[in-house]
Amino acid sequence: MTLTTAPGFEPEHEQRLAAFGLSNAIMHDGLRAGATRAANRSALALETSPGTDIYHDGMEALAQLLAPDGWRSLSIDRQPRLVHPEGALSFAVSSAINVGRANLRAPRTRRKGTATRNSLGAGLSVPTLFETEDDQLAELARTAEKAPFYFLLFERIAVGKPGLLLEFSRPAAMTNGGSVVEWADRIPVPFLDLEGDLSVFDEPGDDEFDVAVEPR
Repeated sequence: MTLTTAPGFEPEHEQRLAAFGLSNAIMHDGLRAGATRAANRSALALETSPGTDIYHDGMEALAQLLAPDGWRSLSIDRQPRLVHPEGALSFAVSSAINVGRANLRAPRTRRKGTATRNSLGAGLSVPTLFETEDDQLAELARTAEKAPFYFLLFERIAVGKPGLLLEFSRPAAMTNGGSVVEWADRIPVPFLDLEGDLSVFDEPGDDEFDVAVEPR
């Protein structure tokens, strides 16, 4: 199988994301809070805590960012995913190694389940019209089951320049143990740099603090 490598970021890569209704900014904004929390974990945190921070906070933040554009957070074959408004594709956040690196080994995820395996080789599907919102969601989920599925892959860099290596990639093959090791499509996403992130010092809005000052 000939797979697309993930070269350095180029403008056309963001154009490909834009065709999906996504962008580098959305992915960075969606993962930043979880990545910052993970970076600030103490040495006493569980080994799995940083990855859990990024996954849970990332899925929630991305759902919030994409909801105004009609994206839905749905369980597809018991796997939480963010689903395109027309069911054209779905994606989930996942950790991996060898992320965003061309001319090296392809990314490798931890063990995935049946939902990921069932999504391999899915093709574009066109949703039908429906009536009630429940019917819409059910049909959207059925459409997403047959549509391309991607992972927003991340790999933490904790030493040196802290941040996340990222790519938006479509699984193509898994090992018997459940790790995704081959990819049908790899779209590079720029490095999420957490060094010098001053967002914590942003000035609060006027609605956050209302302190009355009275003359003596």
